[in-house]
This record gives sequence, C-alpha cells and structure tokens, in this order.
Amino acid sequence: MTGIDAPEVSKPGCAAEKSMGNRATRRLQSLMSGGYSLHGGGLDRYGRRLVSVTLANGRDAGEVLMAEGLAQRWPNSGNRWCG
Repeated sequence: MTGIDAPEVSKPGCAAEKSMGNRATRRLQSLMSGGYSLHGGGLDRYGRRLVSVTLANGRDAGEVLMAEGLAQRWPNSGNRWCG
C-alpha cells in the first residue's frame, strides 16, 4: 500500500515483526471485508503493486493501520518492530 510501511511476514527481521505482521494482515482483511476500492497501481522496486485502499466507510485503510500501531508512515527512519 502506498505511504505506509507494514511489518514483514515473509522475511521479518525478528519474531516480534512477524507477529505484528500477522496481526496487521488479519486487521487489514477484517477492514476490507466490509468493502473497499483500490486506487493507483504502480509498482515499487520489488515489483509490489502500490495502491491506496479506501474502505466502504470512506476511511483510508493505511491510515487506520497506522492509527492502530500496525503500520508506520513511509518513508521512515527504520524498522520499529525489532527495536
């Protein structure tokens, strides 16, 4: 997603990051289950699609994840999940 950095689940830097990544994934799935729309679609340097997710209630999914401590703004000063 554009503008956020979420904890990694496939190649985490530590166990805490993997755990937080799993929590963030479950939360995003829950948020999107009520309906959503995608905007954008470019690719990042790793080939991942960069989109913003607008939820059915009009809220930005990335902003919700950041407000709940499950993501941080991108760019940032580094991995906060591994200390």
